[in-house]
Amino acid sequence: MSSQIPWIEEHPVAAFFVGAYAFTWIVSSPALIMEESWTAWILIYIGSFGPPVSAGVITWLRGDDIRAWARQIIRWRVGWPWWVAAFGLPVAIVAVTTVVLVAIGGPVDLDQPLQSPVLVAIVFLFGLTVSGGLNEEPGWRGFAQPYLNDRYSALTASLIIGVVWAGWHLPYFVIPFTPHSGFTLANQIGWVIGIILLSVILAWGYNNTGSVLIVMVFHAMVNTADVLLPLAPDVLVVDGIIDETAVATVTATQLGVQLLVVLAIVAYFGRESLTRGEIPGVAHLKGENR
Repeated sequence: MSSQIPWIEEHPVAAFFVGAYAFTWIVSSPALIMEESWTAWILIYIGSFGPPVSAGVITWLRGDDIRAWARQIIRWRVGWPWWVAAFGLPVAIVAVTTVVLVAIGGPVDLDQPLQSPVLVAIVFLFGLTVSGGLNEEPGWRGFAQPYLNDRYSALTASLIIGVVWAGWHLPYFVIPFTPHSGFTLANQIGWVIGIILLSVILAWGYNNTGSVLIVMVFHAMVNTADVLLPLAPDVLVVDGIIDETAVATVTATQLGVQLLVVLAIVAYFGRESLTRGEIPGVAHLKGENR
């Protein structure tokens, strides 16, 4: 069965992007005029499910197999090296960033106590479900990536998704009580560049495994690893004022490490597919391979 809406049939990725933006922005927008409250946060987090909601709707409207698309979320048999990469690479990036910051005299404090394992676990589970994992990856990587893989090189596809993905976050920068709204200029610029670089890393994980679950874990671990960076709060904030230079130093250092990872991935696996194996395309979404 094919879609009864010709535009969706001809432009599934554009339709997905429009749907993801529309759902997220419309559902989250009341929080703009609300005081911080449970109601406002519930709207924000419900709205954050725009990517999987849009992907599911577009899949259904096109008459494709929703179960085949959704099965990617529980695809866990991908080989142990990918589980090591998903959990370990984000931590390694933070570790290297820390070493570089220490070497250049950056705003870190190695004498700080280690983060509680309970806190780390909570941050990870939060990220896996409602802050980057389940609420985003079934759409960005689980829908847009395979469609764009069939049309562009994998690197180009991941960069397109990265730009759209960054723009999708706009409400979080204007809702006054979200963390994004408090970003300094250096944070804002660095965040946009960082999310585009992360899009390449997540595309690499997805293209090699065909698993949305793997990229959900990757994404959640990236968010979790940030709390492990031993920043010195008294250097970042002096007399209640954020030190822009210190923030920019941390941001630039972390971006530099991420960029090196991306360059290594592209150099080794190639920009065309980001994998040495079969690249997941639309046939993968329809359950015709893998």
